[in-house]
Amino acid sequence: MRPWTRYWLTSAVAVPAVLAVVGVAAQGGDIERQISAESTKALAGNGSVVVSGRDVTLVGVPFERIPDAEKTVRALPGVRTVAAREPALGPLTISVDDRQVVIAGTTQQDTWRRQFLHVVGEYAHGRPLVDHTSTSPGTDFAMTTTAAAALVSVLTLEPGADVKVSVVDGQVVMEGVLPDAERKANTAKLLQRLFGGGVVVDKTRSA
Repeated sequence: MRPWTRYWLTSAVAVPAVLAVVGVAAQGGDIERQISAESTKALAGNGSVVVSGRDVTLVGVPFERIPDAEKTVRALPGVRTVAAREPALGPLTISVDDRQVVIAGTTQQDTWRRQFLHVVGEYAHGRPLVDHTSTSPGTDFAMTTTAAAALVSVLTLEPGADVKVSVVDGQVVMEGVLPDAERKANTAKLLQRLFGGGVVVDKTRSA
């Protein structure tokens, strides 16, 4: 076989193969772009996505919204798997006395921070909310909005509590003074329902 004939035959086989690979790559890129656009739209501003083929990674989604976000994106056409990069849950402190409620902690976005404070403030029974929170990339409050609101509601329902609840390193520590043994027991039970008995450390005393 002449060299030029061999070259022509090789090219005749190689060119369609290359074109097929290019076509698959282009199609894959279109799928990625479509999944990325639909996933971003589904998150409605609560985070972003990284897409590899049909696999989606959620980034910057508030910790308490991750389960719903994963469910929503997983239901989109073409999506194969969904995972999330969980934010770092930094220390969170809620202090309550008869004068005020003080909250300290960090979260990633200012919109999350303001929403958290707004909801908790609605359950403070008229006590002013002192805001010591801030924003920091890749972080979120170590307590859901619902849990924080329930805790503040119980602690402010009646006067006499002077309590600090801290979430640090996976433990929920409650310390200070509650008006009586019944309030002390009820508050401890609430925390155990919210977080599980194994993580709650009750250091409070009754007056």
